[in-house]
Amino acid sequence: MTSGDSSRRPVTGKNTEWMIPSDQMIIRRYKPLRHFAGTLENGFRAGQAEGYEEREGQASEPAREHEKQRSERTESMILNNGEEMDLASGIEQAREAARENYYASCWRLGTDEDPEIWEAYADGRGVAIETTYRQIEEFIAPDQEDLYMGIVRYLDYEEEFTPTGIPYVLYFYKHRTFDSEQEFRVLTNRGGNPIIRTDGQEMPPESRPDNPSHVNLSADMDALINRVILSLGADDELRAEVEETLDEHGVSAPVVPSRLDDPAPHHETYDTELGGAANYEASEGYLDDLIDRFVEETDWDVWNTVDVIQLNQREKLHPRTVFVECFRYVDDLPDRSEYGQEHLNYEVRAHRVVDGEYQDTFLNDPAEETDEELAEADNPSE
Repeated sequence: MTSGDSSRRPVTGKNTEWMIPSDQMIIRRYKPLRHFAGTLENGFRAGQAEGYEEREGQASEPAREHEKQRSERTESMILNNGEEMDLASGIEQAREAARENYYASCWRLGTDEDPEIWEAYADGRGVAIETTYRQIEEFIAPDQEDLYMGIVRYLDYEEEFTPTGIPYVLYFYKHRTFDSEQEFRVLTNRGGNPIIRTDGQEMPPESRPDNPSHVNLSADMDALINRVILSLGADDELRAEVEETLDEHGVSAPVVPSRLDDPAPHHETYDTELGGAANYEASEGYLDDLIDRFVEETDWDVWNTVDVIQLNQREKLHPRTVFVECFRYVDDLPDRSEYGQEHLNYEVRAHRVVDGEYQDTFLNDPAEETDEELAEADNPSE
């Protein structure tokens, strides 16, 4: 399955409000040890949005205010039941009710580690299941159709606009207080979307679904899992239990220590980070600083190549909506045309640095076309 394969799962689409990373992006699921065996046995838990933070699946304040202003134009209309139309309240009510139908499985993008993430999501004694985006798309719930995946973008809900169209789009946005999570999300639906009442009346209790608090997403664990990372400060007892659990479930992935304890085993693969999801000021300087930091922190005695990938929707080249993927390699460099998602027409600008020296930049066709259009706009007489 390649990035140019039009038969790939429709976990997102062209010109959607959210994006997916390149196939090579490393993604991890942090788990307490007590839940590790259950995950291998039953699949990845996806929690009901109703049990998450109150803004999950909800529009931001500016977006809601815009809806109210539009709704005011129809308030004089009288419906068949004699009530005045109140479209804004109906939309708000439907979004809130939809939280009982949507389930999210939450992952972390990249290989950088944070002690606070280990503590919060692995209870300080657990594992991180490591895979890539391509493998998640291919091996998690492969027969399930109502599955959406994407990078979570962080917003200031008091100042910025969220989309207000398709309900599930809102689950790929979170409040900025969570931006340290660097979340990738797998989203599923049980029960569709609630009907929008236009009369402002409450939905009857019998219309609410009797959905469980979570669902499990099946997976081919041996094909999905590349490595299992032990939590910070793990001892031999923890390693032995993890290795035994993997063996019992037929998973052949190696077990390695946290890079915060021992970085050496992590040089046997490649490093990844993702930035841009929290560029609240829509600043080019923010993106430049992110790239400069990644390059400057590279140990060139270990790594010999850094690829920095700028991804954006076609013809939407703006600092607030650009994602930056950073990769470090020892060898086995990918062809830069493999970055991005060709079937979604993302623009890809792939910069390569070798032994600390900038080499060149690869642009895919959509990026070249945009750059040509921008150049013509800057020099209309040429």
